Amino acid sequence: MLWRGKAWQLLKLAEQRKVELCIAYSMLLELEEVLSYEKFLPRLEVLQQTPEQLASYALSISSIFDVSRSGIPIISDDPDDDIFLLCAVEADATHIVSNDRHLLNLKSYQGIKIVTIDQFLNQDIDS
Repeated sequence: MLWRGKAWQLLKLAEQRKVELCIAYSMLLELEEVLSYEKFLPRLEVLQQTPEQLASYALSISSIFDVSRSGIPIISDDPDDDIFLLCAVEADATHIVSNDRHLLNLKSYQGIKIVTIDQFLNQDIDS
């Protein structure tokens, strides 16, 4: 949301409804928190956006799911990443797109492919 790279391309696909982004409430809250980090403030000023506005934008192009972490961690090295897996399962997603090594190391979870943004963008979106 802050720069026009490959993630921006994915956001544009979501705006066009060519892909569906799925997000859990806790992920949305974390997004807003991360966007509030001091290191992003100069970029937010350039874009004339607030963390709240960008979180609202993310919500507008996403489907939201009520998911929470519980029980034994799925990813023991980083249990905070479990929310992405749980949200994908709840959403009946086909892919999890991430650059997080803990997720990528799984390669898939309950039949959901875990890929980098490059891998996702280089496939036929309509398939």
